[in-house]
Amino acid sequence: MDVQRPILALGADLKNTITLVVDGQAFTSQHIGDLDDYESQQSFRQTIADLTSMYDIDMAELLVAHDAHPEYFSTSLAGIGARPIPVQHHRAHVASVIAERQSWRQRVVGVSFDGTGYGDDGTIWGGEFFVGSVAEGFTRALHLRTAQLAGGDAAARCPVQAAAGFLLQLDGPPDLSAAPFHFPNRYSRALQLLRKRVRTFETTSVGRLFDTAAALLGFTREITFEGQAAIWLEHLARRGYSTDAYPFPLAGDELDFRPLLAALIDERLRGVDVSDIARAFHRGVARGIVRAASALCEAYALDTVVLSGGVFQNQLLLAEIAAVATFRVWTNAAVPPNDGGISLGQAAIAAFEEDRHA
Repeated sequence: MDVQRPILALGADLKNTITLVVDGQAFTSQHIGDLDDYESQQSFRQTIADLTSMYDIDMAELLVAHDAHPEYFSTSLAGIGARPIPVQHHRAHVASVIAERQSWRQRVVGVSFDGTGYGDDGTIWGGEFFVGSVAEGFTRALHLRTAQLAGGDAAARCPVQAAAGFLLQLDGPPDLSAAPFHFPNRYSRALQLLRKRVRTFETTSVGRLFDTAAALLGFTREITFEGQAAIWLEHLARRGYSTDAYPFPLAGDELDFRPLLAALIDERLRGVDVSDIARAFHRGVARGIVRAASALCEAYALDTVVLSGGVFQNQLLLAEIAAVATFRVWTNAAVPPNDGGISLGQAAIAAFEEDRHA
């Protein structure tokens, strides 16, 4: 990376790290953590001060890359240098993988799946397919079908609340308060919000899709740590022996979750073992990803697919993808696929953004 000016990338507000690029070399900080409390925010500020002081950075020359979310705490510090450069969250995930390999001009299909990230249109993204390279930029090509999220961030803490917006799109879902689902009252309250369009937000989040599947298979309580429901679902699936794959079709520029969830509900009602259902769900998601990525590879004459974002911490999902993929797969190795790797991707994109403006 031929970068003339230093770049400081501020990362995201969850699992924060920062990355400093000096003379073409990137230095990523220790894990700072979630920037939602005073102590973490102070640590964030101190780490910036330490890194810029250690490398004798002239702040008047510093380019500052930051998440495009306007309300992130990290974004509020973007004015400390010469010029702030906003970087969309999911593009940064994809770029983090490419930065590890220093394949700046390699054109790829980038798949970025996570719980939440600020999209170009101001909605909550999290199920995105891109085409492009770090040098030229990434164009959004496909995405998960849009669902409504009741209550915003609160839905991330309660799978049944997240599930409401996905399940509302199904034709004739069963009474989910009854056996075998036993959804609590929080689900019906979420449906009321959705029907009245009170505090509802559009999302393409695959993280919330996994929460929905977990809720349907028995995880109906609130989570106590981020990703808990999805981790529970993966462990459940590892005990399953099903060879089925639920349908997860590509419809236009969207992966349609409705057949996937309808099949899951049908099998749950028929008394199929929940471990087998979880396994068939994972396999269905994996084959949907491969089908969509393959279509883009064919359309754009590409042979490499990048997978990043917190959803791809799921090793079972990665194995299911590898079992059927006909393209080359790149994933994170030096930095985590979750938001801990965001700052490296931000720095890479900002370097070429500066080059284009030079």
